[in-house]
Amino acid sequence: MNSRERVIAALEQTGPDRVPLDGSFRQDVWKKLEDHYGTRDSETIKEYLGLDFRYPMLEACHSFASQAIPSPIQIPEIGVGNQNLVLLLENSWMKDEYGICKIPSDDELYWQYTLHPLADAGIDEIKKYTFPDPGLPERYVNVRADVDRFGNSHFIGVELWNIFKTSWELRGWEQYLTDMYLQEELVETLADRILEHRIEQSRQIAECGVDMIFIMGDIAMQNSMMLSPELWRKFFKPRLEIWIREIRKDYDIYFMFHSDGDMGPVFEDLIEVGFNAIDPVQPECMDVGDIAKRYGKEVCLHGTISLQVTLPHGTTEDVINEVHERISCCGRDGGLILAPANTVQPDVPIENILALYDTVRNYSLF
Repeated sequence: MNSRERVIAALEQTGPDRVPLDGSFRQDVWKKLEDHYGTRDSETIKEYLGLDFRYPMLEACHSFASQAIPSPIQIPEIGVGNQNLVLLLENSWMKDEYGICKIPSDDELYWQYTLHPLADAGIDEIKKYTFPDPGLPERYVNVRADVDRFGNSHFIGVELWNIFKTSWELRGWEQYLTDMYLQEELVETLADRILEHRIEQSRQIAECGVDMIFIMGDIAMQNSMMLSPELWRKFFKPRLEIWIREIRKDYDIYFMFHSDGDMGPVFEDLIEVGFNAIDPVQPECMDVGDIAKRYGKEVCLHGTISLQVTLPHGTTEDVINEVHERISCCGRDGGLILAPANTVQPDVPIENILALYDTVRNYSLF
């Protein structure tokens, strides 16, 4: 099987030749892989690792790009597109196309928010807020290029933030949590506007011929959800269902949902909404074997390899054993795509990265 066939076989649970592989890496981690393999060619390294997915990024519009610069600190997704473009303001805040401003955290591994553009907005202002135009063709240059290059050989996905994530980024975390209890009409208005925006983006992406839309954004923490399951079902479940249904009216496309943490209370809801895969089923927060036993015939599990314990602190033997355990309990007939349970951080030894990918590539399911 080639990579695309392998991933589809895992999603459809029709028996891939091996468990498919995926993964994302910080730039400093990728540099270690470049040094190890002796090449700066990213495609060569992806092939060495056995990565079956390709993830083209949406780009900024021309007017934003003409004023922006690549983020001076390479924090993933602090900016827009392959170059991580930001508008660098005089106070060193980094502004994106939605008007959200951030600064690097003290350790420069992540970011902090400094401005939420709709923090003080009322319903009328939310109705008038201008989203970045999803219809501009320059946004999808990378998507179309990767479909042309990899469409027959690899599985292609594009990532979009979910409605909850986009809502609180625009509104502010504490304000938005308060809104859900005290300003339901405002929450509904903002959610509907974001839904309309994401549906149009998804149509443009699907029209390019990708295989999957990957809906991102945490709804859970280590031991619980970020919001009650009841609130999630009230505001977000029906809109996710509309989002998927509207795109599938015209396109045969897969959907995957991402959230770190313990999202067990709504796991079944995500399947009901129509997701084909759920990521990352974080093993410190959820029992992967139990999830596979309960839902493994209904949805594909993506991720599952510990990025809090095994990969950063375990031995290579620990990594190999965890890979074998995951394949044994979840992936012999499909229904499993292995990857670290988030973006690989600098504390992960390169030996453990290689142990994960080498073990899967050499593990035949027959």
